[in-house]
Amino acid sequence: MATKAGHVRTTVEAASNRELLGRARVLAVALVGPPGAGKTALIEATARQLRGKAQVAVIALNPAANRDADRVSRYCDQVQAVNTAKPDAAALRTALRLVDLSRVDILLIESMGGIAGKTDFGQDRTVTVLSVTGGDDKAAEYGQLLIESPLLVLTQADLRRQVVFDLGAFRADVRRINPAAQLIEVSAFENSGMPRWLAWLDQQRQERHPVQQQVVPLTERPEMYVG
Repeated sequence: MATKAGHVRTTVEAASNRELLGRARVLAVALVGPPGAGKTALIEATARQLRGKAQVAVIALNPAANRDADRVSRYCDQVQAVNTAKPDAAALRTALRLVDLSRVDILLIESMGGIAGKTDFGQDRTVTVLSVTGGDDKAAEYGQLLIESPLLVLTQADLRRQVVFDLGAFRADVRRINPAAQLIEVSAFENSGMPRWLAWLDQQRQERHPVQQQVVPLTERPEMYVG
């Protein structure tokens, strides 16, 4: 009975978050994957390249969220960290109380886990984030999360030359598990793949709030990372 009550409470909290974000016209995207998948690097590069184009806020939900938040805060002035081993809608709501949503276009939620599927924080979209260094079997291992994600971002693409990674097998797993999912290979270090990722974000934002103007022209060249 307690488990059922907890599930109901979480569902109510997620719905409350969704309503709050919807009223504020904020696109909320959860980036979910295992530790070391490159989520923070991807968010850091995203915040850096969207400066002056869109107002981005970031909420990190993991046991050592402060370190991730410190990294991202160099490029984003609305960053919140919730140190938790169990990311859920209540944890997100704690952070949302500290964010000025009137100054946010896109909220990026960084969350660990996902092997059992996505967590409903109240987000609009869930993105699976896996890395080359994690191994070519990770799409299969995180299949339940992938089923529930319209997009899979494969990070650390620049390291494919240094590790054993069968891209063909990885892509075959993705097609088998979720044929409708898009796959974008990204290197936050080299900026490869970033235009496609930013264009996907902008497309989701347009679908969610169509009156807003495009924030990242598809022909725009992304800035290079200089450290």
